[in-house]
Amino acid sequence: MTMTPAGNLAEWWSLAACRSADPDLFFPISGRAAAQIARAKAVCAQCVVRRDCLRYALAADPVHGVWGGLSEQERRLLRRREQKARARAARRSSPAAGGPWPGQAAGRRP
Repeated sequence: MTMTPAGNLAEWWSLAACRSADPDLFFPISGRAAAQIARAKAVCAQCVVRRDCLRYALAADPVHGVWGGLSEQERRLLRRREQKARARAARRSSPAAGGPWPGQAAGRRP
């Protein structure tokens, strides 16, 4: 099932593995958070709509708890990595960075 970035929650939610789990499991409490997160991720690992769930959580930021098999901290790290990769790609393709000029073949400058 392919979704748009935010996806339609109603379309994939009915297939989510977490629907039959305790909702509190996915929203860890301090002190036992590591064990709770591990158990929540185990449920996510078996889920057929895990990617849709993760896309939803990334698009709907900030979303608390475990979504798509990632904790809040892991999603923040993923988002930062993606932003850095987009910035590097933009720098590589800009004329100032030696990329092709509009209307010119790569490697040739006027």
